[in-house]
Amino acid sequence: MEEIIEDLAPSEPVFCIDPFELRASAARFMNFPGRPLYAVKCNPHPFVLETLFDAGIRDFDVASLGEIELVESLFGKAAGQFFNNPAKTRPAIRKASELHGIRFYTADCIEEVEKILQEADLSDELIIAVRLATPGKDARYVLSTKFGASADEAARILQHVHARGVKAGISFHVGSQCLSPGAFGTAMTLAGKVARKADVPISVLNVGGGFPAPYPGDSPASLQHYFSHVIHGRQKLALAPGYMLLCEPGRSLVATSGTVLLQVVVRRGNSLYLNDGIFGTLQELGHPKESRPVRLLRNGDRPEKRPAEFKIYGPTCDSNDVLGASFTLPDDVQEGDWVEVGMMGAYSLAMRTEFNGFHASNVVRLTG
Repeated sequence: MEEIIEDLAPSEPVFCIDPFELRASAARFMNFPGRPLYAVKCNPHPFVLETLFDAGIRDFDVASLGEIELVESLFGKAAGQFFNNPAKTRPAIRKASELHGIRFYTADCIEEVEKILQEADLSDELIIAVRLATPGKDARYVLSTKFGASADEAARILQHVHARGVKAGISFHVGSQCLSPGAFGTAMTLAGKVARKADVPISVLNVGGGFPAPYPGDSPASLQHYFSHVIHGRQKLALAPGYMLLCEPGRSLVATSGTVLLQVVVRRGNSLYLNDGIFGTLQELGHPKESRPVRLLRNGDRPEKRPAEFKIYGPTCDSNDVLGASFTLPDDVQEGDWVEVGMMGAYSLAMRTEFNGFHASNVVRLTG
């Protein structure tokens, strides 16, 4: 990383993408007992998508027309696309169907099912998965507060989908950064109850995302432990012949592939003002429970002072531009030093802004 700073002499943040880490993560998900779909929202950079595709991830979880168009621009019809946003606009459904040939959709209410049936081209076979709400108590970010039908509602929606002559499926999401493999087993048990109550053929089972990244302070089990709960739970469901088993990894596929290099603009006591913050690539670090590995980089003398805790502020004039957790760095950190923040591949590039006139990061592809 020191060489990158020396070569670029940057004045703005630098975001580094490591293709080796992407390929290694993709290889682990090739052991999933079904089809892994990369959640494009997590990091939509074309280099990330291309590297994952070349490593065997050929299907994508897309949530908008923009993501659909991005994937098709890179891979044409060679990539599978699954429109899994439960709340879609009519023009997006119509264009996804007519222009891009998408046949797989997700809904969590009858109104959304009807919208899909009214706007999609019905000349080809559709599949509509019903999003089921799950507890999410073992996840850092609970995702069932916005999307997901209750068990009783999901059964009724499945019956409605089947009655309309469309193949039905069940999907759920246990929540982002889920540290309990058993949460997938619990969700699978709930899905089984819904399937039995609906009593219709289940052509798709989508277990969503939630597979965790190994952030500091977290000690996630291996992916195989998560997959084992999916395999065991699948055996309890009455699934239609030729059913599809899907998952939607995002964070766990790309988190370790990203590193951001930030410069110290001002040191004021034990507060550091960096050239990026929560309105840039550090958005997730505004959460007090989020931490990442950090390291001080300096041209010339090596920092040798004892470690100290520093409160971290971003560059904008918004007083909310402050990280939820401190950074531990050598006590002689000073203006002009650089800070390497690791494990930033997930949601950092995707959520950065140019608020207050601060520009987005340079993106560097590491060799590998």
